[in-house]
Amino acid sequence: MYKLKLVQRVFLLLGLICPLLAAGQQGAWKPERNVEIIVGTAPGAAPDKTARLIQRLWQSQRIYEGPVTIMNKPGGGNVIAWTYLNQQAGNAHYQMIGNLNVLISRSLGLSPYAHTDYTWIATLFDEYFALSVRADSNMATGRDLIARLQKDPTSAVIGVSTSIGGANHLSAALMLQRAGIDPRRVRFVAFKGSGESVTALLGGHVEAISTAVSTTVPYIRNGQLRTIAVSSPKRLGGVLATVPTWSEQGIRGTMTNFRAVMAPKGTDAAAVKFWESRYAQLAAQEEWKKDLEENLWAWNFLDAAKTVAAVNEYASDVEGLVSTLGLRKAQ
Repeated sequence: MYKLKLVQRVFLLLGLICPLLAAGQQGAWKPERNVEIIVGTAPGAAPDKTARLIQRLWQSQRIYEGPVTIMNKPGGGNVIAWTYLNQQAGNAHYQMIGNLNVLISRSLGLSPYAHTDYTWIATLFDEYFALSVRADSNMATGRDLIARLQKDPTSAVIGVSTSIGGANHLSAALMLQRAGIDPRRVRFVAFKGSGESVTALLGGHVEAISTAVSTTVPYIRNGQLRTIAVSSPKRLGGVLATVPTWSEQGIRGTMTNFRAVMAPKGTDAAAVKFWESRYAQLAAQEEWKKDLEENLWAWNFLDAAKTVAAVNEYASDVEGLVSTLGLRKAQ
């Protein structure tokens, strides 16, 4: 009789423990094969460099030691890469470096994918925008340009890359709009790349350019350019340490070309948690912080939930601006 009761108790305990073990196994996730980090540019561009730094630090710092491949899918304004990512629905072995272009392309009608068509894992850092003039320009601050355009919106030509409706254009247009200037009346000229816009500025073909802050650094160091405003919430470091933000100059708000990691739509919550923790470890690495500092990128790690909230807010801002500028393509 005693043995029978003991056996019954054992089976009872097993009945309680097994479901718990099964639940634990279902809740845990880890990669089972090669992981791909997708980049929508050719090798050497900023998103590609970011992906390869992630790959290297994961391995060297033993954050994630499994096989990782960088998959370059350039072309179509990132649409080729986004399509490739979404072909892997629910597969957490695929990730992509995402930025403001995800939101802009959708708002412009150039991409079939909304920001809700991805699973956002983490925000890594912010890249801000700089408005720059030639070193010999009589415009000393962003307010000088604002004052000039408030009198006559057509009185200055501003160079941007790589397109009207791109991030560099929208950054400048947003600040002008917030200063009470109709950005549709301002003379923006688009160049194929930031190098061309700098050349046009140095040649006197435009009065100012809107670019990523990292673009301006070598030209400020050699005395050719002067940045008169940055879109960051606080002053940046390095050669831009003395440059006031737009907010300091009385223009509300900031704008960032954030760098985030996104996975295919339908990625399991346990997989998101796994990768979120790896990116949190990456963000704490001194070598990672040093690389960001050298590029004037602002450390800004956000977990998945905060990233989703931030992206939703950015999407609303971009949608409103694109609508105001009348840039959306007819569907």
